[in-house]
Order: sequence, then C-alpha cells, then structure tokens
Amino acid sequence: MANKFIHIISLDVPFPADYGGAIDIYYRIHALHELGYKIILHCWEYGRGEQEKLKEITHEVHYYKRKKSLRFALSKLPFIVVSRQSHKILMRLLEDNHPILFEGIHTTLLLDNPRFKDRVKIVRMHNVEHDYYRALAEKESGLKKKYYSSEAKKLKSYEPILQHANWILAIQELDKKHFESFHPKVKLLPASIPPISIVPVHADKKYCLFHGNLSVQENDSAAKWIIKNAYYDGLKLVIAGKNPSDELKQLAKRREVEIISNPSEEKMHQLIIEAQAHLLVTEQSTGIKLKLINALATAGHVLVNPTMIEGTNLESLCVVFKNEQECQFQLKQLMEKPVEVGQLHLRFEVLQAQFDTVENCKIFDEISGE
Repeated sequence: MANKFIHIISLDVPFPADYGGAIDIYYRIHALHELGYKIILHCWEYGRGEQEKLKEITHEVHYYKRKKSLRFALSKLPFIVVSRQSHKILMRLLEDNHPILFEGIHTTLLLDNPRFKDRVKIVRMHNVEHDYYRALAEKESGLKKKYYSSEAKKLKSYEPILQHANWILAIQELDKKHFESFHPKVKLLPASIPPISIVPVHADKKYCLFHGNLSVQENDSAAKWIIKNAYYDGLKLVIAGKNPSDELKQLAKRREVEIISNPSEEKMHQLIIEAQAHLLVTEQSTGIKLKLINALATAGHVLVNPTMIEGTNLESLCVVFKNEQECQFQLKQLMEKPVEVGQLHLRFEVLQAQFDTVENCKIFDEISGE
C-alpha cells in the first residue's frame, strides 16, 4: 500500500497513557504511526476529554460521547457495547474503504453491519471479556454483583459477533486458544508498551510498590490484600494509582502505608523505576497485566502470586509466592539485596523479544490488506 490508511476505534481516549487499556492502545497507535500508517482515530469519550497530543501521531482524530443511559441496561446487548453507538461514526467509516481496527469488544457494535461486509475488520481483544466480568461479579455484592453477572452473560451471548472479523488479535496465549475455538484467523499481538530501558535503582530509601488504577475493583482488592497480609513493621510500602477508595485510604493509614493518589505520569514513572521491589497480586488471569511488564522493565525485584503470571511465559523473571507467609518471607529477603546483573540481562532479552512494539505491529502489514 502506497498510503497505509487505517481506522482505529478506541474504547476510550487513549491519552494520557495512565492505565492498562490506554497504554496498550496509545503505544500501538504510536508504533503504527512510526511504521508509516495514516491513522484515522475514533475515540469514545466519557471524562478524559479531547487530547492535543493525539494529533501528533494520527491523520485525523474524532470524538464521540459515550451514552451511559440507564435504558441501555435493559438491552440484550452488553452495556459496554450498546453505550458506544453513534450515527456519526458509521457515516465516517463509510467515507472510504480503509481497514478498521476495533479496540476491544466494547467497540464492535458495527462489526456485523452488512455495509462493512467487504471491509477488512480486525478486532484487538484485551481480555476474554465475559470471563473478566464473571470474575468481577464473584467479588461484589448487591447491585454491582447483579450488573457484572448480567454483563458477563450478555458478553458471552454477544461474543459470536467476532466471527464477522477477518482477524482477531489476542493479547496472550490463553486468550488466543479461546478465540481459536470458534475463529479460524487468530494471531497473538502482545501488549503494546513504551520502549524498554532497564535503569539502576537510585531511590533515597528502599520501598516496595504496588501500582494500578485503584478505582478498578480488582486493584482495590489487591491493594487491601497487600496491606493486610504482606506489610510488616519496618517495611516502606507505597500504593500508587488513580482514585483510591476512602476505605483503602483508611486501611493504609492504620498500617502506616503510604497512598499516593492520582500521581502524574512523570511521578508514576519515577515511582515504578525507583522501587526496590514490586509486589503484584491478582485474582484474575484474563488478559495480561501491563503493571507486570512495567515492573519487569525496571531494576527492582518483582514478587507475584501465580495468577499474575498465568499464560504469560514470564515466570522465570519473577519471584512467585503461594501464600501470605511465603509472600512476607520473600519480601523481607528481596528488600535487602539488589537484582542480580544476569537476571537483569535476561529480563531485557525476554521483554525485548516479546514486547518490541514496533516489531510486533508489523503484523498489520500482513493482515490489513486482506
């Protein structure tokens, strides 16, 4: 293709790249721009606003308001899908014949529209989404539990729409196997991340870090578990991320754990690269946790529970604990010693091989012409 145009429909405004989904989408756009693609970006906006920075790496940017009407909760379609609909996006997509990349099942409302029958349609899946919502439901009660349970059922019923895609791009191997059970053309596209550079730790005082979007129930639960089970007297424990709950703040205060609310992108980057150890816990194996890759791209130790690394091929780069006692024991050891130089070299080699974003995005040259 002389001019490599592609439409990208993003489930959210992907800048600032300050949480997993935004990081994955933003750095993929950045890589495709480097590879010569002229990107027509369509963003569903619901609180992050329009971002001038996106103009630097795109040909055009269009914004559409996500409609969170309660009546959509009564729809047979998943709320995360039906709340992202606009006649304007349909009209814009019909103006040309360029390939369309749907970022997340959230954006696929038009995927089975007969007017796109002959278009190249690629869906990037960030999770097996119905598994993700079912896991959320298991940890909630009341109205939230009902919503997540309902959404999980709707997403499972809705998933066959993916058969209308020319290609599905899975984020990790376990997800790839799932999509291959019903679609003939599935490829692995690892998470898109910034360039990897492992630098030495130069913090004034050694600390252990947990970071993530703390307004997400999964991360809130993980942070609470860490405070209750991993903290010990003398440990400097820092929990950083977006919108921590009052309950989490109170729990941290009682244990003398430092909470850093809504750090800037620069501050979060500094916290990540200067941590002596990263403690990462999850109860969900869906997708891949970008916080894990961010932690491994530093000179700090990475201590994880088994679920965090399931389906990732990154176990050799981490210290894995199986219970609270083992977690605390390992953490005490790791806080007293640096990561061995050989382990840092291995990390760089493995991460560079799996997560070279520009190299990985060359897959679009293969599939976007079909």
